[in-house]
Parts: sequence; C-alpha cells; structure tokens
Amino acid sequence: MKYSLNRQFEKNKELKSDNFVLVYQMGKVGSSSIEHTLSDYNIPSYHIHTFDDHEEFQMYHNRQDVKKFFDFKNRTMYRVILSHRKRLLQNRNHLKIVTLVRDPIATVLSRFFQDLHIQFIEGKKNDAIHRDMERTYQHLEFCFDHYINLNYFANWFDNELNKNFGIDVIKSDINNNEPFYLFKNKKTEVMLIKCEHLNKLDSDIAKFLNVDGFILKNSNEAKNKWYSNIYSHFKDTYDFSKLFYMYDLPLYQHLYSEKERAQFKNKWLKTPGTSKK
Repeated sequence: MKYSLNRQFEKNKELKSDNFVLVYQMGKVGSSSIEHTLSDYNIPSYHIHTFDDHEEFQMYHNRQDVKKFFDFKNRTMYRVILSHRKRLLQNRNHLKIVTLVRDPIATVLSRFFQDLHIQFIEGKKNDAIHRDMERTYQHLEFCFDHYINLNYFANWFDNELNKNFGIDVIKSDINNNEPFYLFKNKKTEVMLIKCEHLNKLDSDIAKFLNVDGFILKNSNEAKNKWYSNIYSHFKDTYDFSKLFYMYDLPLYQHLYSEKERAQFKNKWLKTPGTSKK
C-alpha cells in the first residue's frame, strides 16, 4: 500500500466536511453496503476498523505470520496517518458514526477465511499441509482454535468506540430487542446496527444521516471466493459449540436478546460437525 501525499490530504479534507460519516466497526459485520451506498449519495465517509494499526495485528496471535504481509515502512506510515485522522475526528465539533454488530461466530468465521492467506504461511515450513487436503483441514482447525484473538471481537466497542470517542455501549441502558441503537454525547452521535436487520432499516438510517430517500444497496461482494470449497468443508466439520460461550459474554448479552442468541446457537447446531450435547 502506497501513501500519496495528495491523496491523503484530500481524504483529510473530507474528514472535516459537515456531512461526513465515520463507518467504524470490527471487520466482517456487514459494513460494505453502507460504505458503498454513502459513496453513491456523495456523502463523504471513512471506513475504518481500528485507529491503532492494521486490524490483523490485533486479531491474530501469530503476528510473525501477519508481519509477512505488511511492509514495515508502509505500516509505520499507515499508523502515523491513523493517529492524525483520529485527532482530526476527535477535534470535530460534531461527528456521526455508523457501527455494526453481528452474530459473533459468524463474524469470527468470516474474518478467519478472509485472512486465510495468513494461516498458509505455515505451509511454507511444512509442505505436507499443501500436499494433503486432510492435513490442510487439520491445520486450519488448529489455527482457528489457537491463533484467533477472540478478545478482540468481544472488547472492540470498549477498546475503540469508548476509548476514542467516549461512547460506552456496555454501560448504556438499552432494550436489546431493538434492531439498532442510538447513542450520543456532547460531540458524537452513534447508530449501532445489528447486521441481521440491516436491510430493513433504510428509513431509520436516512433519519440518522438526515438524508432523504436513503436506500441501502447491496455491496455485491463476490460469493464464489477462491476458498469456497475449503470454507464449506470447514463449516460442515467444525464443532462450533466450542464458541457458544461467546453468546454469554457481556457485549453480546447486552446487545442481543436471549431469543436472538438462542436462534444463533440453533443455526450453528444444525451444522453437521457441531456437538448436540
């Protein structure tokens, strides 16, 4: 990734626009549709997962493998840019933020496969991983169980939204049956959307953004990923009950109703490899 000074300067100017919107959330929670629709409506926005670094460095324990995909010089410059943009946004008199949350198991699974290339670094050290499909699946299951930092997902709202903009989602009094939540302090307004309800909230998003006739457009992300066969096999064989404890974590208990969390569990219980005990 190269950082043109002119391009960075233009983006920084956008951050100061009156109608600017920050799309700010952990990865793989359905934000692409919002980002693309804002662009269609000529609403300046910035889509970011964290203001500290590339998200992968916080998300995975095998950081030495992650490092192989990021040039040190570019990474350093990126962190400087993030720090500067964070200050610009914190110094605004008023800021609107759209953020999302999603079934945590679906979030973790989608993100792991988006970053699958990171886990294949091990294949360069052990060629058997690539030569035998069963070894490949075993390797990926090991990586899924040991290399993902699940605390990153559970603590994202505290470590990002609360720390940087003073919005404490966990301590807010909400009705967790709602499809979205609104939070605000003196300088910041936040709309937190449950990804599962995103396509039904056009009028609510329009009201929050103060945009007439806002209609969310699907991002048209490709469904036929290069890893689709591996993904299907993994989803059919992995025991997702190992992650059911995430539904009892404070964040997900707070944002999702008991009924919604039960529905999530039941969905994963239908996968062939998940323990029914």
